[in-house]
Amino acid sequence: MMNKSQCLGPDQWRQIIDEQRRSGLTVAAYCRDRGIKDSAFYAWKRRLRSPAKPSGLPKPAFVEVTAPITGTAGTIEIRLRGERHLLARRGFDRELLIELVRTLESVA
Repeated sequence: MMNKSQCLGPDQWRQIIDEQRRSGLTVAAYCRDRGIKDSAFYAWKRRLRSPAKPSGLPKPAFVEVTAPITGTAGTIEIRLRGERHLLARRGFDRELLIELVRTLESVA
């Protein structure tokens, strides 16, 4: 026997997650009131938060990382397609850099 949460697709889960956020209720209270397993709620929230893998888009080409230029110790240069490049200094936000490279590489 399938429960309610097993019958829902991504669009319905997005709506449920958004409604819970706006409701002001805890996840446990929101799910209990609607007969949804909180484990399913969290699993879908995680799944929908993960970056979607682009389909049909070419995979990024080689990303070149060069050694620091004199006077810029602790800095790396990342060269992207289209003559673009990024400089990252010691202590940079790794997740932000990954997101930025993915975004810039998806732009023609």
